[in-house]
Amino acid sequence: MTTTQLNQLAHRIDTINAFSKGEIGQNRLVYSPTWIRAQQQVINWGLQLGFDVTVDDFGTTYMDIPGTVQPDQIIAAGSHIDTVAQGGRFDGLYGVLGGLQAIENLLESFGRPKKTLRLISFSEEEGSRFPDTFTGSKHYTGQPINLAMTDPNGVSFEDARRNAVAKLKITGVKSGRPELPSTFTELHIEQGPRLIDHHLQIGLVTSIVGQRRFTVTVKGIANHAGTTPMDERADALEMAVTLISDLRQQAHQLDKGLTFTVGEMHISPNTSNVIPGLVTFSIDTRHNNEAVLDQFEQIINQVVERSQDTNITNNVNRWAKSDVTHLDDQLLAANQDIANQLDFSSVQLASGAGHDSQIMAKVTRTTMIFVPSINGISHAPEENTSQEDLLRGVELLTESLHQQAY
Repeated sequence: MTTTQLNQLAHRIDTINAFSKGEIGQNRLVYSPTWIRAQQQVINWGLQLGFDVTVDDFGTTYMDIPGTVQPDQIIAAGSHIDTVAQGGRFDGLYGVLGGLQAIENLLESFGRPKKTLRLISFSEEEGSRFPDTFTGSKHYTGQPINLAMTDPNGVSFEDARRNAVAKLKITGVKSGRPELPSTFTELHIEQGPRLIDHHLQIGLVTSIVGQRRFTVTVKGIANHAGTTPMDERADALEMAVTLISDLRQQAHQLDKGLTFTVGEMHISPNTSNVIPGLVTFSIDTRHNNEAVLDQFEQIINQVVERSQDTNITNNVNRWAKSDVTHLDDQLLAANQDIANQLDFSSVQLASGAGHDSQIMAKVTRTTMIFVPSINGISHAPEENTSQEDLLRGVELLTESLHQQAY
């Protein structure tokens, strides 16, 4: 990969990230104005480079270079264009633009492929605006989506989807949901510390952990902060804190590889001189063993149930579940050979984060390539990866696509 190509990749990443200028981190929540600008920009780059561009009803973009010999055999790469709130510069975006760069590199060096090359920019993966995840890849693979679900402002998924996608249907862009690919490769930052801590350049993903997401609701009695005796309170926040502490301890005792995160909490009435009467909080649990996740889900239900009393009621709702996903062994082995040939230090590892690849793996042969995250930080403005590591990931992806499509 030449200096010019590396600069082009960096420029494209900077261009998309500039759409969140003036904000804390990146904020491309699905169907937001910033998301629309980003997906429009990807489409424009594709049209300029001569790709056949298609946008489906959920806003996922498919950009094809048809094969000259076996056009019905589709070799795909890509990732998601959306971010979490106040997210980082590379999560998802690197896989989209790194994939674009890899295909462009191949066209410059070898001309048109024998098999069709496809870049996919999935509409949504993060679950940051609506209470569902991977809606882009789920729609592509034929899974149903609840169109009536709403964001925190009461906007329905259907209304947001319809208004945003209409802005992507420009001249030269086809509408539809194209056929599934023969293979799918997702280039991604690791989002954790393993590669950087062990001074490794490439991670080759064997599997993706299973995940459960819950919302816990605690209902107490809102009352005066100064006149209500401490032993007569039904403090919803106190109960929520107790539940979180108890569950965190039990997660650690069950399995040290089990992650337990409370990342969102809402307190009502959220006033300094009123005892909280209602609290909701999220729970995110992950592990690479389904039995551990199932057992901890039972623990969550038991702890939440038994913590109730006459004045405080608790409820738990699991709203997202994804099983452990094993990726394709043959593609993994091929990428391992390429990493060795390029003299990149590498390791095979499980992903602790969820990815569109776990959805794609249900319908096609799928693999993932990781590059290091500096300090292991992701889903934050401080998310970063060195230019050298970004380059290595694209070089490996380029050769992988070359072997598959030419």
